[in-house]
Amino acid sequence: MITNKLPYWLKDAEELSNNRAKWDWLKFKIKTSSIALSKKVSKDRQKREEEVNAKYQDALSLFQQNLCDATRLETKKIKLELEALYDEKVEGIPVHARARWHEDGEKNNKYFLNLEKRNNIKKHIRKLFIS
Repeated sequence: MITNKLPYWLKDAEELSNNRAKWDWLKFKIKTSSIALSKKVSKDRQKREEEVNAKYQDALSLFQQNLCDATRLETKKIKLELEALYDEKVEGIPVHARARWHEDGEKNNKYFLNLEKRNNIKKHIRKLFIS
């Protein structure tokens, strides 16, 4: 996305006076475009997760009504797909928590969720004292 839009941004930046202003313009454009793309990807992922979850609930109710191997296998297949989506979501938790260390295969999600919560609380201004 950035490599496709970079020539247009550089063309827009030619009007700016100095290199520092051009650099700030490029950083701004990259940041705004990246945020927009991230939001789109997140919405698509969330929509996909909701669709798979609804499909799983339907398959589960169908399996409870008809206990045969075909419905059991279909339910299991959808459940694996849903678990893959959840695993993908869990991979981002250490990044959001800004953990300094993270080993592959570690599943201590509670630690990373608490670390993320603590970091989120630290970065917000709760009180402002004005003399």
